[in-house]
Amino acid sequence: MHKSKIKIGVNEYPFLRVNTLIIGSGAAGLNAAVQLFEHGIEDIAVLTEKWGGGTSNNAGSDKQTYYRLAADDKEGDSVTDMAKALFKGGAMHGDIAMIEAATSLQAFNHLIASGVPFPHDEFGRYPGYQTDHDSKGRGTSAGPLTSKFMFEALAKKIVNYHIPIIDQHQAIQLLIDDKDGKRSIIGCVAIDLSKKNKGKESVVVIQADSIVMATGGPGGLYEASVYPESQRGSMGLALDVGAQACNLTESQFGIASVKFRWNLSGSYQQVIPRYFSLDKSGVEHDFLNEY
Repeated sequence: MHKSKIKIGVNEYPFLRVNTLIIGSGAAGLNAAVQLFEHGIEDIAVLTEKWGGGTSNNAGSDKQTYYRLAADDKEGDSVTDMAKALFKGGAMHGDIAMIEAATSLQAFNHLIASGVPFPHDEFGRYPGYQTDHDSKGRGTSAGPLTSKFMFEALAKKIVNYHIPIIDQHQAIQLLIDDKDGKRSIIGCVAIDLSKKNKGKESVVVIQADSIVMATGGPGGLYEASVYPESQRGSMGLALDVGAQACNLTESQFGIASVKFRWNLSGSYQQVIPRYFSLDKSGVEHDFLNEY
């Protein structure tokens, strides 16, 4: 990453130049950075509002599930079968589903080699279990903090590889080059939050040949959400410059606490629960029964 200054009008701003910029420091963003580095693309940087502040490192449920091709021979799984299962959900194109299925074990083994403690037996086999809408035992879990373990293992690699972390920076605008009707990403504008909070000039301009958006889902979309206040997501940056909203997974609605951040997963929904509201006079209304 090269650092210099850029003059826009009468003002001068910090100017960073990097081949690939990853926006977001959760497990997905760190994995993208590590995989790029291990495949020879070393001029990369991770831009994040708060190192360690993402959902991956701060979320938990009774059993976080990691989904990959069933590795047990009893399941009789195949790349095509898994791709069909992903495609059947209606939120993913077939080619993307095929790529995800074909490389899922490779990605899983990479996490194991990185130190994520997925459970295995004495023979080195990693068992799986069936999860929602799954016909095979493709699910596995390292417990309630699976994504935290993933973040921690990948963060160690980021540090060991000396991948630059642009901390306390918030991306606010993607930059587009429009030549002869061909639009391409050329960088972004960010705010240095450490300077902004002190009332100083905080604009930073970053030039990048490629940008990886790894900011998670729209955590701030809903008034009441299990996501902590800091989990806002930045998908709008891409939509604002013309990215198509396709291959976006569906939202899952469920029960969760809004004070102590802990999800209530489907495991607890396998009996008929009682959900009720209270009116102004304190009378209970079992609204689930109507459905």
